[in-house]
Amino acid sequence: MSNDKAKHILTVFWVLSDPSHVEKMGELVAAVEAQREIPGVLSVKHGPRTSEVDWEGPDKAFDYGMVLTFDNFDSARAYVPHPIHQTLVSTILRLGSEVSDIRGFWIDR
Repeated sequence: MSNDKAKHILTVFWVLSDPSHVEKMGELVAAVEAQREIPGVLSVKHGPRTSEVDWEGPDKAFDYGMVLTFDNFDSARAYVPHPIHQTLVSTILRLGSEVSDIRGFWIDR
């Protein structure tokens, strides 16, 4: 795989104190959608955990998740300290998640 063609993917999952609160979820969705404004973010997909599956599960350890794809490694590295991302983190924490409840995983493809 060539580094020029590599995509860097971040998956993040977290818990919320009240995932059924409509106004709070609207605020969260707006903060997640704002990630699209960060340079190098190619795509943002997100949503609440679903329980409507026909197999054992799904994992109930999170309430909401997102998947971001970045155009290159430098964009991925610049994401975490970016002010728009930091606003999202603040929103997640204010809505009831603890830092230890936020799980993130990087994937390169």
